[in-house]
Amino acid sequence: MKTEPRQMMLQTITSGKKELKRNRDLFNSAIYAAEYVKQANIDMSIYEAVLPASALLKWDDELHNLIIVVLAGQLWVNEQQAAGDNDVIVAPAGQNTSLRIDGEQSVHALLMIRRAAGQLKEVLVRNQNQCPWIPDVEDGHVHLYLKNVLTPEEIGGCLMCLDYPAGHVTEWHDHDFTHAAYIVDGVFLNETQFDKQACYYGPGSFICGPKAQIMRHGATPEQNCHCWFFTDQRFGLHYLDAKAVSHIKAD
Repeated sequence: MKTEPRQMMLQTITSGKKELKRNRDLFNSAIYAAEYVKQANIDMSIYEAVLPASALLKWDDELHNLIIVVLAGQLWVNEQQAAGDNDVIVAPAGQNTSLRIDGEQSVHALLMIRRAAGQLKEVLVRNQNQCPWIPDVEDGHVHLYLKNVLTPEEIGGCLMCLDYPAGHVTEWHDHDFTHAAYIVDGVFLNETQFDKQACYYGPGSFICGPKAQIMRHGATPEQNCHCWFFTDQRFGLHYLDAKAVSHIKAD
C-alpha cells in the first residue's frame, strides 16, 4: 500500500484520561469536522456507553454489525445467552438481535459499529478469558502478548486484547490501517513523530492512531498495561530502519 506523504499524515486523537459519560461517542462529529480524522480515513465507529438497567435494545441493521465489549455488568442475548464481564458480542447485520440489560445494574461497554465483512449466520458471544495469550517476539524479546478475540474473517478487522510487558517499548513502526486502543489497566506509553516526547495514558483513556503514522508504544516500568485493541483492517506492521528513525528524530 502506498504511504501517504508525511505532511499529510493524520495526528493521533485521544480522549485523554476522562470521566465516564453516558453514550460517550469517541469518534463524534466534532472530531470528524476537525483536522485530525475524516470519515473516509477510518472504517469503524467506536462508542463508550452506559446501557441502563432493565433496558431492552434491538439491533436489525441490514449492512452493519454491532460489536459489544462488556467491561462491567450483564446482559442477555436473544433472551437465551448471558454475557458479562470480558465477553464480546457480535450482533450481525441482516438479523434481528435483542439485548436485555440485567435488572439490577447497568452495563459499561464499548460499542463498535462497522460494515459487515460477510454474512454471519448467528450471534457471536466470546469470552476473552477463554482465548489464549500469544507471545509476539521482536528482536528476540517478547514485544507483547495478544489475544485474537475477533478475526478479520469475522468482522473485517481485528479485536484483540493486548498485554504490554512492564518497561517494554516497541521499536518505531507504522501500519497500513487505522487502529485504536482503550486502556483497561496500567499506563500506556505512546509516542509519534508529532509528539517529540512520550505521552502517557491511564485506564479509561482512548487513543486512535491513523494509518501511516510513525509511532512506538508500550508500558511504563511499574506494571504491565492491558488494553482492548481495534483495527479497521487485517493486522500487520512495518518496522523502520535506522536511517528512517534518525530522520524522525531530526525533524
